[in-house]
Amino acid sequence: MPTKPTRPRPRNIELLSTLPTEIRNQVERVEALRAKNFKGPEYELLADELFRYAYAPLMAKMGSGEIAALAGDSATPLALSPDEFQTLRSSQADRDELAVHTIAAALQTFRRRALDEGLWRPEENLGQGGRPASLETYFFRLCLLVFPREMWRWRAEREDRFARTANRLSPHYVRHRLGYETSSAPGGEVGALCDGVLMLLESASERERAVVALTLDGHSAGEIADLLKLTVSTVESVLYRFRRKARGWRRRGGLRLSSEMRAHALQTKRTAAGDH
Repeated sequence: MPTKPTRPRPRNIELLSTLPTEIRNQVERVEALRAKNFKGPEYELLADELFRYAYAPLMAKMGSGEIAALAGDSATPLALSPDEFQTLRSSQADRDELAVHTIAAALQTFRRRALDEGLWRPEENLGQGGRPASLETYFFRLCLLVFPREMWRWRAEREDRFARTANRLSPHYVRHRLGYETSSAPGGEVGALCDGVLMLLESASERERAVVALTLDGHSAGEIADLLKLTVSTVESVLYRFRRKARGWRRRGGLRLSSEMRAHALQTKRTAAGDH
């Protein structure tokens, strides 16, 4: 059976009278909404105001990397990888997705805790510097508390997206994309090249593997960015690091090109030099 909402205990009128006028007005507004069961256009207006209040600061804190430290009081542990920090700094689309989901989740928590259960009590629970917390400040703190949970959801969806694409990098797929159609595993120079590519990919992250798989399919950096919900600059950075790693492996003998591919690479360099 559904549980009945907790009835808030009575307000302390004497303490309420000591609040700044602006916050007293907010308390009266919440009490009026409670009388209407937090439904109707008045509540929708409040929810819209809180959304607009929290959106820009959340976007800014994610972009600067401050969000991890600010969300430290949450019950959900949060540790961002360097790649995630970089993604949040560079990708407005990812920041927007996280901000919208975080605010939506915070609004649900806010309605239950601050409104239904009456836990927003600025006359009793003072904020920083001994000042009573406004409704907006209280709500933004809730956003920081629920952010780690939404970050875990975003992370899981992102990893699933990369994994689905990266899982195509089987030995047969790599041989096919390198231009070798054989019914059995190739040997000689071709086999050594395929083995080297596969070993190089084994040490790559799923995001890197996903970008490489789509590159092998012939997609441009812009198309890959759209498919994986990354920025074009992120895709280009991933490809640059992967190519640099491949050149290092090649110099150390871990990635051996076939004679045909070496001749093609040499001809490409000569053509490029001639163009300049």
